[in-house]
Amino acid sequence: MRAQTAEADSDASLQGLMTLLEQETRLATKNGMNADFVPGMATILLGQDLIARGVRNVGDALALVPGISQGLEMTGERQILSRGVGYGYASGNIKLLLDGVSMNSTVFATANPVLNIPIEQVARIEVIRGPGASVHGEYAFAGVIDVITVKQQRTLHGQAMEEGEYGGGGAWFWRDPERDLSFSVNALGLEGDGGVAVAEDALYGVDLAELSLAPGSSNESRRYRGLFADLRWGDLFAAVKVLDDDYGDYFGINHFLPPDDSRLASRQGYQSLQLGADLELSQRLSTRLRLEALRHHRDRADLYVSPKDYFLPGQPVFMSQDYQETRYRASADLHWRPNPRHRVLFGLEGSHVEVDEATWDWPEAFAIDFPWLDETRNRQILSLVAQDEYRLNDRVTLTGALRLDDYSDASTYLSPRLAAVWRMNSGHILKLQYARAFRPPTFYELEYPSEGSIDAAEIATYELGYIIRRPFWRARLILFQSDLTEPIVFSDEANGYINNADARLRGVELEYEYRFAADLRVDANLSYVDSVNRGTDRRLPGGTDLLGNLALLWRPVEPWTAALQLRYVGERERRVGDPRAPVDAYTTADLTLSYGSASRRGLYTHLGVKNLGDADVRYPDQAASLGGVELPYLDDYPRPGRRWWLSVGYAF
Repeated sequence: MRAQTAEADSDASLQGLMTLLEQETRLATKNGMNADFVPGMATILLGQDLIARGVRNVGDALALVPGISQGLEMTGERQILSRGVGYGYASGNIKLLLDGVSMNSTVFATANPVLNIPIEQVARIEVIRGPGASVHGEYAFAGVIDVITVKQQRTLHGQAMEEGEYGGGGAWFWRDPERDLSFSVNALGLEGDGGVAVAEDALYGVDLAELSLAPGSSNESRRYRGLFADLRWGDLFAAVKVLDDDYGDYFGINHFLPPDDSRLASRQGYQSLQLGADLELSQRLSTRLRLEALRHHRDRADLYVSPKDYFLPGQPVFMSQDYQETRYRASADLHWRPNPRHRVLFGLEGSHVEVDEATWDWPEAFAIDFPWLDETRNRQILSLVAQDEYRLNDRVTLTGALRLDDYSDASTYLSPRLAAVWRMNSGHILKLQYARAFRPPTFYELEYPSEGSIDAAEIATYELGYIIRRPFWRARLILFQSDLTEPIVFSDEANGYINNADARLRGVELEYEYRFAADLRVDANLSYVDSVNRGTDRRLPGGTDLLGNLALLWRPVEPWTAALQLRYVGERERRVGDPRAPVDAYTTADLTLSYGSASRRGLYTHLGVKNLGDADVRYPDQAASLGGVELPYLDDYPRPGRRWWLSVGYAF
């Protein structure tokens, strides 16, 4: 029995690498449905496919999705831009789920530790581009991402990267079919002391080069710990998640290059407990019940503020900042199927978020003894969801959804969606969708408005999609336009958060997969977006108009696989007020050779090189100022060049 299971898992793994799969997702509508038939465009990334392409973590994997690009905050916080939306300090505009649990913090709306989860812990990643608030509520503004962790493997593995992290972990599961009982655990730990060469920091731009630590190396030390455990008994389950993601202060909070002394200046973590039940009440009625408790901490320990003699004679300035919040959430989804053509969803959610701690510590000379955030802040949200999927006939499905969210510290918001999917025949699918979403202000934005109050941002998106499905190839095309109303941004001029001028985005995304033979596959996508800020008539900062991916996967001899992954990122617009030319475009190539897989009993290994051509990769710098002085990072944020990596494991 066990041998048959291992063989089936192996076949599924190879099929995932070399064939075009029919994949289901619950992310778009909370109903299991073929990814090509859901409203909007869904992308599903398989963990085994990702590691074969040389992907090392969740954030890197998302760069393979059309329309999604990466950014970086000056102290190491990852940024994900969807169709050009998401640039700026503490900019959380995408809903990040981990096995269905919302991980966005209420203080910044980000979830950096999820983006740093190593791909060895990931079974699949599901992505919905565009607004998803009609189903998922807050922060599902520019997209929704669900990272689904490995649960049915027995492995031990280790990994290392040149001038990067090293470590290892394993996964184990147990099943008792007679009692319908199963348990799985998935744990991994990494640490490292990396960095990139920095020639000049902001001190060079203000004629204080003598105080700078540049030339030097950025402080990109890292320590990651992740453990995910699941217990299931019939229709009941319990899940525990523990994430600790610690890293250095990279390029410095004020653009002053920090000491390269292996300090873990930023420490973020989550501890989550989820209890739930999936109950079949009748042939036509079922329910999903969930109770969640999540604690998030975001601590800054010895964060580098300034070099010696800049503020204090003879000594540098460091500061510490601690934050912790707790969230409780209860939800109930009722699925009703009155007839084979009709599916109705009613959802009720309630959540409570409160600040447990918000303190900071400065040198005595600064005499700062007040909290950086109001520790009495809390938020209650009551949400109602109604969704109706109706099949007019065997070819046309209409979907309408409406979500109401009532915030105790903000307002009440409505998020509608209307969509139609027309399966013209077995090989052609046409999609239309209108969706509207909101993005509520975070605790930090409410604490530091430039003046008055901050209103929620809104986005309305119109999409037209077309899919062609053939036995050996598949193509997807989507045209979209998004209108942003009062997006929330940080303004240096206003010294706080503001509702910025409206913006318009329109673009096209194209995906293509072709299987030349049983052992050779090509996977490509290309996306173009034209964005404009209606207040400045300039493109939105941080993003690019052109993105492309091309992958070639070849299995010359079983069980060997070779993969070449090319990535193109066009010129990126700088922040408002920066007169410099756009950041240069670049193309990277990753080459990976794999033997076996974690789904197949025995030894498996992956050997790869990232950025094979040693391309010059830089992310646009974020706005930084101190005492009214603007401090641009003259070289932007350079990223590592060519690096080797190795992952070795054994599946039992």
